[in-house]
Amino acid sequence: MSAPGKTRVATLALLGLLAAGPAPAGAQILDRILDKAEQVKEVADKVGSAVVPISTEQEIEIGRGIAATIAGHYGVLEDSPLDAYVRLVGTTVASVDPRSDVRYRFAVLDTDEVNAFAAPGGYVFVTRGALAIMEDEAMLAGVLAHEVGHVNHKDVVEEIQSRARTDLGITEAAERVDVTGEEYLQKAVESGASALFMGLSREDELAADAFGVRTAGAAGYDPTGLRRFVEAISKTPSEKRSLLTKTHPDADDRIQAMDREIGGIPAADRGAVTASARFQARTEGATGPGR
Repeated sequence: MSAPGKTRVATLALLGLLAAGPAPAGAQILDRILDKAEQVKEVADKVGSAVVPISTEQEIEIGRGIAATIAGHYGVLEDSPLDAYVRLVGTTVASVDPRSDVRYRFAVLDTDEVNAFAAPGGYVFVTRGALAIMEDEAMLAGVLAHEVGHVNHKDVVEEIQSRARTDLGITEAAERVDVTGEEYLQKAVESGASALFMGLSREDELAADAFGVRTAGAAGYDPTGLRRFVEAISKTPSEKRSLLTKTHPDADDRIQAMDREIGGIPAADRGAVTASARFQARTEGATGPGR
């Protein structure tokens, strides 16, 4: 419900309470109530969509902190052929992204858990476990494009802003907080990391799926790669995909939505590259435990 809508409902509720009891000074009380409702509306209008402004520079700084949290939790494969390969594929799909104000960085997390993450500012991760259930490069491209979609849509940034509005309260948020201090940065990093581990909204995930299939296709890949990856997840032992299952919509819902999206991609924008042999050669022996 919009802020003006909430104000209207609150006003009507207060008017209902007035009507239920005696009101010898009803006119004066009503005036006070309406004045208060107008004040609430003015503040709510100020809150709007971006009450806690986050610039691109701040987004990148917050993302760097979240990325460090993710890397610290799982560990990262550094300076490896697998890491270089993932960066190459990621850079290819990111070149289609309309955002030119961030530099995308890709890395492999050293865990057999099946998952992928995107922190604000262009920090994208995929796990060894996710790579292990992929069959070709188009699947990798689709997964990375999905994560690029989260950065493009600023999903985590908006979640941080939403949580700040809730934590601060309308009045303080409307007056705007100081987003330049170290304390705010730390809180924003904690809030963003929490959002990733707890899960973004169903709408955000489905939108990232749609972005992923379109972007992978525009980069020249078979746009069904992400769809096939989601299908492969269901065949994976539950303990390896527990977090991903908790933080993403039901696989059937995702597949149905992607089928509709893929069906609407014009032939000119639909790539066909799967690069199965190249993917197998680049990942063989590098995705399992004890690699």
